[in-house]
Amino acid sequence: MDTIRCNGERDQVVDISPYGDVILIVGAENVRLRVHSQCLQSASKTFSAMFGPRWSEGQRLSKESPTEVTLPEDDADAMRTICYIVHHRNDLVSQYLTAKDVLQIAIEVDKYDLKIALKYASVEWLKPRVNGKREEMGHLLVAAFLFDNADAFMAHTITLILHYNGSYLEFLGDDFTSQIIPSRVFSLLEERRTRFRAELCDLLIRGKKGGCHCGWGKSRSGVYGRLLNQYMPTKTLDTPMADIITKMEQVSTEDMGRKYCDAMKKRAGICIDCALSIGATEIFKH
Repeated sequence: MDTIRCNGERDQVVDISPYGDVILIVGAENVRLRVHSQCLQSASKTFSAMFGPRWSEGQRLSKESPTEVTLPEDDADAMRTICYIVHHRNDLVSQYLTAKDVLQIAIEVDKYDLKIALKYASVEWLKPRVNGKREEMGHLLVAAFLFDNADAFMAHTITLILHYNGSYLEFLGDDFTSQIIPSRVFSLLEERRTRFRAELCDLLIRGKKGGCHCGWGKSRSGVYGRLLNQYMPTKTLDTPMADIITKMEQVSTEDMGRKYCDAMKKRAGICIDCALSIGATEIFKH
């Protein structure tokens, strides 16, 4: 379907629903998405009100002459993906989204109250990317926060503690991260990473001293001793915690290191309720 601009040029319309009664005109690029109002209404209370009888948009719905709704401040690619999902067009959803893509979708989801509609689609998107760059890790943390996904948010904070070795203050240099995540969260991350480092050093000391007199016990004690020499407290500052844990777990699958490290990981994570109670910004909250 094409539409005519005032200057006579034609705009291509993306027919997400060929018989839709609404055309969303999204972003600075004026991307035109033909959708069905009922799909949007069933997915979002915000859209339910917008296309209800009390709003002008809801009083003139027609598939013969679709109502045009302008959304200039929204992200076109994010809205297109959202519309694909709520119209059950999962065959059109990209199999890979960048962290920035996921964040843009999360912003729209939060704005239009679409968390439930995209709950299951977002599970794969929000998985931590261990080898991601700092910006990517920050964007996914923010996305988990906006999706209000407690498990994903906790997983991302643990990933940051285990795999990121720089200063968490660097995350505040990103506009999205600094505007949405309370800065106190990054102070908490630093505090818990420091505690994690101290507990790891304590485990190494206990492992070195805790070997029995059998051959395996002496061997294990020797391995912990070498790890302790390699990762003295100051050296842990330059090493991701995950690297140290991996070497500790290689000593033995039955060793105390695995049990205690798993418990330490659980204690280190920051829950989303704690982040909210710190005083999250309301910039994207409605």
